[in-house]
Amino acid sequence: MKKIFNLFIALVFATKLFGQTRSIEHLPAELQNSGIYHIAAIRNVDTATFVDVHVTFIPGWWTMFSKKNFIKAIDSEQKMHPKGIAGAVFEEKLRTPKSGDTLVTLVFDPLPANVAQIDFGEGEKTYIYGVDIHGKTDPTIKDSEDQKEEEALEWVHAELAKAENPKVLESYDSEDFFRRDSVRIVGYIKGYDPRLGFSSGIIYQTDQFTREDFPATARIYENGTFEVSYEALYPEISYISINDQVIEFYAEPGHTIGLLLDWEDFLQSDRYRDRSYIWQHIQYLGDLGKFNENLFAIDLLEPDYNKLADSQKRIMPNDFKNTWIEKWQAASRRTDSVLIADQVDTKLSSLVKAEVDVQYASYIFEYTMARDYYSKQDTSNMVLKTPLPDDYYNFVTTRDFNDQVYLATSKFSTFINRYEYAKPFRIRPSFTDSTLTQPETARSGLINDIALGRHIAVMLKQLPDFGKKLVQNQPIMYPIVARSIKDYAEYVEARRAGYELPDTYGAQVFKKIADKYKGKVLIVDFWAEWCGPCRTGIERHLADRERYADHPDFAFVFVTDESTSEKFYRDYTKKQKMVNSYKVSNDEYRALRELFRFNGIPHYILVGAEGRIFDDKYMMRSWKSDFVKRFPDKFKREDFLDNPSAKELSQN
Repeated sequence: MKKIFNLFIALVFATKLFGQTRSIEHLPAELQNSGIYHIAAIRNVDTATFVDVHVTFIPGWWTMFSKKNFIKAIDSEQKMHPKGIAGAVFEEKLRTPKSGDTLVTLVFDPLPANVAQIDFGEGEKTYIYGVDIHGKTDPTIKDSEDQKEEEALEWVHAELAKAENPKVLESYDSEDFFRRDSVRIVGYIKGYDPRLGFSSGIIYQTDQFTREDFPATARIYENGTFEVSYEALYPEISYISINDQVIEFYAEPGHTIGLLLDWEDFLQSDRYRDRSYIWQHIQYLGDLGKFNENLFAIDLLEPDYNKLADSQKRIMPNDFKNTWIEKWQAASRRTDSVLIADQVDTKLSSLVKAEVDVQYASYIFEYTMARDYYSKQDTSNMVLKTPLPDDYYNFVTTRDFNDQVYLATSKFSTFINRYEYAKPFRIRPSFTDSTLTQPETARSGLINDIALGRHIAVMLKQLPDFGKKLVQNQPIMYPIVARSIKDYAEYVEARRAGYELPDTYGAQVFKKIADKYKGKVLIVDFWAEWCGPCRTGIERHLADRERYADHPDFAFVFVTDESTSEKFYRDYTKKQKMVNSYKVSNDEYRALRELFRFNGIPHYILVGAEGRIFDDKYMMRSWKSDFVKRFPDKFKREDFLDNPSAKELSQN
């Protein structure tokens, strides 16, 4: 016992000394699933095993160790949990020093003598697979990885060769800007392994003209290759989300983009959580490969959003506007100098400049939205009570936002959302004025010249009725856009009659849940722990769940994913009496998003008694009156109201 105690003291001393060191060797491992934790050493004595965990994280941020940490032999399911710790305290925050490095020693019961490799993790998550206790690297593993990479790259290049399309857009003023066609992404993640716990990614695509979501899931194969396709109407900067990391790309309809990724970037992004991580090993391939490479090599130096949000509470409207116009002008000058120095071509220059414009215009628009929100929290703040000056929005005249290039920017959806809800520009649902100008805007002295944006905003207000009027009124200058919007209106109309699920993986996932309730009408609620509006809706309808818990003809069903922690899921569903609740994998949840075409949550689905989908964008707040109208044979007013009357029914 004295020997173990002396060794433990020595380890504590070594841990303190480590704070002054700059680097440390890590034991070789088959697979790393965390950029924060690494195994530096493993030492066995007769009565204990000591595991040195090297923590590399953001200075001042914290990690935590617990008795749920574990090691286990790679060929065993038996987990061993720590009985002691040095360099930290169980269940207490451990702040990372200025160096970004610290060392913690976990003490376990002795490992069996025949164990050569272990896994390390916490709870249900494994951080590191196949740590070699003796520090030996298996050369056969590297040979296998090299072979896998060679085959994967051959596949990517073969797919790109088949899709070769030299017809790249020459200019954003081109008549070919709008062109409906597919975009395909093919790629490879170097270092991927199915043990990482995910086998899909997702592109959260949205049609800005109709606000139609059509997320597309990327299937990731065992060898690390992946592919995904979606329909596009115009060129756009978009992104694919893989393992909660964002990888941006630029695409044009009819083109295939190649993406070569490295798992090492995912690990580094996991470590540097306080910033927008710049991917070090990414490669873009295909007809647009060089354009992508040049685009994302330009650093636009985005402002600190937290400082921006704080200033919205403290700075008077005119001062805020003037400050951010000056920042906008400075950013534009800096961008121009970079573009000239790098001899960037006209097409790429126009896109980069538009990206800057959309970003800063959105900030100035957002000020008015934010102060409405903050004023409800701080009723004594005089800054928030100060009205906007009449000329606050005249900055819109400084750029021609009617230019098509703005649609191609990554932040256009944010810009048009902020624009649409700004008071001078709020859209009236009318097609009587073909220029779509508004009298109140003209009276304010502004030149309302954001025609393209205004077309979009009007369409958002008109769905689905405008589709029927489209041919006669032609409020859009591009026939292919008009056709696209009309198609969507017809699609919405067709879905209203209900539809059967297709034969897809997502449908299989959904049927496994819904089939348990055959014979009942279902309201399926997609939610998550982090989603405030989701929880507000759930809590608002607690009384309904209590009252109709045993109803023979309908049920509430709830679906969430792994972003909802197990403890919260267990406690919350019990407290809120969410009897029919399901927690599916992230891969399954992404497939359900693609199936029902939704990016955001909460999202509700209405399912008929025989499994037919009656509404995949259901409005939950009116469900009682809707049930009475939609299913008169099953549901009567008295089913839902204590003292039913027409007036009460109309208010539900």
